[in-house]
Amino acid sequence: MNIDTQRIVREEGWDKLWEKDIHPWDNPTPSPALVEVVEQKPIKDQIPKSGRVLVPGCGRGVDVFYLGNEQRPAIGMDISPIAVQQCKDIRESKGIPASHADFMVADFFTHEAPEGGYSLIYDYTFFCAIDPSLRAAWAKKMAEVIPSGGVLITLIFPLRAPDEKGPPFYVTVDAYRSLLQDHFENLLLDECTSIPSRQGLEKIAVWRRK
Repeated sequence: MNIDTQRIVREEGWDKLWEKDIHPWDNPTPSPALVEVVEQKPIKDQIPKSGRVLVPGCGRGVDVFYLGNEQRPAIGMDISPIAVQQCKDIRESKGIPASHADFMVADFFTHEAPEGGYSLIYDYTFFCAIDPSLRAAWAKKMAEVIPSGGVLITLIFPLRAPDEKGPPFYVTVDAYRSLLQDHFENLLLDECTSIPSRQGLEKIAVWRRK
């Protein structure tokens, strides 16, 4: 994000960016790294094929549409009502049933998960978008809503110098490890394919709830 976009987020909130049609983090296709994990990497067999999926900070929902199906219904969550409505409009235009991909306006930190929780959560531009002071609460909530055996996929971004302001806020692999190690087993930490503007700034990790 540029400085003006960051200022809007800090002063007016995420919904104002969607109102202005400013969403530089959004991509028209699923994350290449996510597709690799689900379809190509040896760990693909450990990604849940059924159960509920959650994508917090879902943007326009491309990863929700990719992950959701009849056996694995996906929920996209965003704090912006404008973003969620756009997701629903896109879903309707594509003819995708809500039972495969649904969307909600919600705050992840106060969200009450459905009974049984989520078998799979995908976090890409959510962790880096929240203020770093909320990261411990993020990890605590992940442990609450993912049951034992469930999986968390984190696309770790942006791995860059910590002197830049956010969002997105600088992240490190060690930050994820320290936050998740008490409740999650790390199954994968690897380099990944990225969109050109993010090449070299990302790693993919998969964690299983203990």
